[in-house]
Amino acid sequence: MEETNGENQSKKFNRTVFDHFEHLISANEKNRIKGSLNILKHFNTVQEKDIEVNHALTRIIRGLGSSTNIPRTGFYTILVALLNFRNDISLSQIFDLMEKHLHKAGSNAKSENADILTGQILACGAIVRSNLWSKTTHEEKLKIVECILTASKERTYQGLLAFEFITNIFEKVEDKDFYALCPLLKDEVSKPLENYTLDSLYLLNNMKKKYPQLPKKLKSVIVYPEVLSEENIGKLCRILMIIPKLSSLQHPVYDIISIEAATSSNLNHFLEELDWYLDIPNRNKLLVATKIYTILLEKLEDVSVVPNILTKNFVHQMLNHFKTLKGKDQDVEFKQSINKFFEQLLEKLKPEDVNSKIKIAVLKKLLFSPGTFIFEKITHSKVVQNITWSLNVDGVKKLVAVYRGVIEGSEIVASQYGHGDYWLNNDKLYAAHLLIKLLNHKAVREENDWKTEQLIFLMELGLLKDTQVRIGSELSASLKTAFFGALNLKLAKLEQLHTILLSVVLHLNSKLTPENLETALRSTITIEQYEIWEKTISIITKIEKKKKKGGLRSVFLTLFLHLALLLFNDAKLAVDSLNELFVCYEKTKKSRKNSEAMDETAVEDASGEDVMWIEVVTDLFLNFLSQNSHLLRNIVNLVFPYLCENMTTSTIQQLVSVLDPENENPLSKGNNHSDEDDSDEESESEKEDESDDSNNEEDDDDDDNDMEDESANDKLRMALQKVLTSNGYQSDEESIDIDQMSDTEGEKLDKALADAFKQFRPNHGKRKKQNEDQRALTHFRVRVLDLIEIYLDSNPSMIITLEIMLPLLKTVEFSVRDEHQAPLLHRLKSCLKKLSNLKKFENTDGVDDAVLCDLLKSLLDKGTKNTWIVQDMREQISHCCIFTIKCSDLLSNAEATPKKVKKRLKNSIVELIRNELDTYFNKRECATPFLVFKNLLKISWDGNLTLVTTILKYLFDANVKVFKKSQGLELVLSFYTNQRYLRSNTEKIREALNESHEEFSNNAITLFKSLCETERKVPSEKFLCNMFKLLVALKTSVLNIECMKWPAIAESVREFMSTVTLSKEAKTAFNKLCACLNVSNIVRHNPVVTSSTNNDEKATKGAKEKKKNKKTKNKEKLKLKKEAKELRLQSLSEGFKSLDFAVADDEVTMETNEESEEDSNNKSKKQKKRKSSENSVEGEKFNDVNTTKKSKKKRKNSENAESGTAIVNGVIESHNKKKKHKT
Repeated sequence: MEETNGENQSKKFNRTVFDHFEHLISANEKNRIKGSLNILKHFNTVQEKDIEVNHALTRIIRGLGSSTNIPRTGFYTILVALLNFRNDISLSQIFDLMEKHLHKAGSNAKSENADILTGQILACGAIVRSNLWSKTTHEEKLKIVECILTASKERTYQGLLAFEFITNIFEKVEDKDFYALCPLLKDEVSKPLENYTLDSLYLLNNMKKKYPQLPKKLKSVIVYPEVLSEENIGKLCRILMIIPKLSSLQHPVYDIISIEAATSSNLNHFLEELDWYLDIPNRNKLLVATKIYTILLEKLEDVSVVPNILTKNFVHQMLNHFKTLKGKDQDVEFKQSINKFFEQLLEKLKPEDVNSKIKIAVLKKLLFSPGTFIFEKITHSKVVQNITWSLNVDGVKKLVAVYRGVIEGSEIVASQYGHGDYWLNNDKLYAAHLLIKLLNHKAVREENDWKTEQLIFLMELGLLKDTQVRIGSELSASLKTAFFGALNLKLAKLEQLHTILLSVVLHLNSKLTPENLETALRSTITIEQYEIWEKTISIITKIEKKKKKGGLRSVFLTLFLHLALLLFNDAKLAVDSLNELFVCYEKTKKSRKNSEAMDETAVEDASGEDVMWIEVVTDLFLNFLSQNSHLLRNIVNLVFPYLCENMTTSTIQQLVSVLDPENENPLSKGNNHSDEDDSDEESESEKEDESDDSNNEEDDDDDDNDMEDESANDKLRMALQKVLTSNGYQSDEESIDIDQMSDTEGEKLDKALADAFKQFRPNHGKRKKQNEDQRALTHFRVRVLDLIEIYLDSNPSMIITLEIMLPLLKTVEFSVRDEHQAPLLHRLKSCLKKLSNLKKFENTDGVDDAVLCDLLKSLLDKGTKNTWIVQDMREQISHCCIFTIKCSDLLSNAEATPKKVKKRLKNSIVELIRNELDTYFNKRECATPFLVFKNLLKISWDGNLTLVTTILKYLFDANVKVFKKSQGLELVLSFYTNQRYLRSNTEKIREALNESHEEFSNNAITLFKSLCETERKVPSEKFLCNMFKLLVALKTSVLNIECMKWPAIAESVREFMSTVTLSKEAKTAFNKLCACLNVSNIVRHNPVVTSSTNNDEKATKGAKEKKKNKKTKNKEKLKLKKEAKELRLQSLSEGFKSLDFAVADDEVTMETNEESEEDSNNKSKKQKKRKSSENSVEGEKFNDVNTTKKSKKKRKNSENAESGTAIVNGVIESHNKKKKHKT
């Protein structure tokens, strides 16, 4: 063997490859794999270094005995791979290393010995799963098995690991070797079943899996061929249910036993035995049962057994455990386990071929016994609803029969609560609600006769006395409420509702006579009310006999049927409403020209005023909406779409008036605005006077509110002006360039502006909690908005739509101020969005140029009020303005509109917008939202040509603020990116803007050239960025603008860019511009002195201040260190205060005074250094004192006294030296 410098080369280890062993213990799996691959690459290419391989094996074997799983995993993985790659590793080599490095020792702790044995199991397992196993002899195989079995008896958790490897051996050995191995396993599988563990069961099942039909040779070893037999099930369940720790739930034996039990004939016995262990509450047992039941549901073939899985104790324990979960104790593990069980239960019952009897049996288990009607409420699940929703027609009807049995008392009671033979009233009422839900089930959508039968059943229980079901008055009152809730049926056609309600009404009418009202009804009605009932029945019958019942007849029939039944729930409301309906119906009959159409006629009300019938019906609807009744609200929403074509301006105003914020209580019928503090003894005349006064006060309040808004804006403006002037901006004309500010100035200005805005921000709803009346009013207004949205969907007339818009916007302004109006604000925004998106109208009657101009002016006047409110409403104001302009376009394009009106309309609208645009750019106090102009320029409207021409002039106006110019650039950019409009009128737009383009080109060139001059103020980067973007849009526009001087623009822009340094965004815009102009974007930087020099000076000054502040901070740190040192020295010298050395004390005090005077008079660096050196010397002396003190404590008292004297003399000597040194 070749040697170099007397050293054997084969003994040199590759240190680099052994560094990869560190990756084997990494928690990151990718790192472990990477390290293993690197090690394998090395040992796969190097075949001669046996010592290196042996060293690597030693490290791997030792690593298998680690105390944590991550290193074990890494070393086990590399060992298996290495045994597969290397053929020169023998079994004896592995066992030798195991005996040397993985052996138990008496001096080791029990945990260390357990880790060593685990390493032995892993080493043997690596042999089993590698190619080395196939090279072993029969005796060596037995040795490996014996090693695994011996090592697995130290700890319980080692059993599963050992038996997993033995199971792998079963798969690799032949019958002869298997029979030879069985005697080694006999002690584990032949012991009594009550001594079995989960690991023993796992081993037994794997042995049986090898030979399902046990040969004679194995019968002496496997004494329990069938663990699910009648005599063994009890012992088996004990092994499964009583677990040492919760992690045992992950044992694979649960899957094996559950899968076997799913097809066993003893499944029901198995379920009974499991349920027996759940008799006493135990969380672990409940989790075990849940896991087994979940697997059973997944593997079960006979669906009819599913109800049996919901055993009594299991459901009880599940519900009781849910009840204990309160607050933060949510037991996530238990919930996840139960949810998996519910999911598997639903999945098993989901197929359509599952019999409805099975589903109903499951529902009975959950709702009746052993469950409860509030099962879903307790478990926070929807398992009952989902199972119910999967029923077919027959299943729904059978389930309703079950619920009726509960209400009637015929259903057998076997509940956990021990009700005996009677259901509680709560159970019956809950069953009634579940029955009502089934009336809207998708499977019985067309079963109208069956629905009628159920409604009659509920009606008799809630309204009539003479029924076969014995129920108390309390339950009957609840059932009556439930019945009226059941009338809210979801049907495809209104005719189906008529059929059902007519049958119910006629059935009730057959039970009543004027003589038996008190005996037949639970809540009797008066004779007058009964006469109203008879009159209603008569009208209903007449309408029903008509051949054609569409249109208004259908609406009135629906209202009469519902209000007739309402007589027995809210008689006063029903009587008043029916009397109004009688009049309206009679008047519509007289004015009807044919059976399909009705004209609006006036009816004379009690006060003698002529009122349209539709107004009466609308007022009736508002009354219904104000009631706390879901049924009445649904009635209104049901019939209102049929009345939209009859709506007039006055009726819409009725609806919109409810939304008026000034109407504080539209729910009350009277207009009493008197104060609440007024006494009841005051006369009516006094109240009227007070109401008049209050009305006048309200008008004054409105004016005051406007004045407050304006004064608030003025105060805010003055505060901002004060902030800006105090920060170095002396005039209003001086623009603020944020980009050129230093960090210190920016932070200071930010804080000042934030304080100003916080001080003058309006109180957005920070008030007391809403009371019940205010909350009811909010929800009432939301319901009215539902009607307005329904009307907007009915192709309304333009004039009514426009009249709706402003009141809605006014309500938005009110809602923005109050945080409690969030639901109303959300619906208002939705309603306004729907309104602004309308494109078709029934007619344009009543709309002319004056109406649209006045409306648009009113919308734009919103900008003169409170700035904050307007900004919050900017989207709604913008949508409304654009909608108004679109209406003017529709009117202009209508053939019926006169030419003069068309011309006047277009000119007036354009002039109005242009004037507002002038105000926006010229007046600071204009609060018109910028979004109005931006969105307007994005639509296809010819008036935008005038607006763009106006804006282009303001871009270079010296009197316009820079930020307004930046906004103007954004507006023009929005116009030139409006491709839809530009492509539709390319020639027209090019000709109209030709002169403006030339002027813009010259102004742009002049601007950039002037910016290159010395002492010229550079605009903000936002302005420059928008300018570059606009030039790109003009160059790439479909207008193909040729009148602009693009070469001169390119030259001036490049020359300007050579003098400044801009941000990344501005540079990107500049690069795009250069690409469009086909010029290079690379310019030679040649900066000039601009007005930004002042900012540079400020920045330099700020840098000096920072440096000065840094020095100050350093001095403060040194001072703190010095104080800490003095405190430390003082604490070290505390032991000398009891000694009486007055002379020394006086001398020290004098020295201290002299030092302080000298320090105050001298400030030179030499004196400071001298002082610090003196302090250090003094500190050293005191440290010596402290050290001496500690060392002397262990000596005798006489020695302590002597040492104390010496120490004090040392202190005095130190001070004397200091004094001489200073002198």
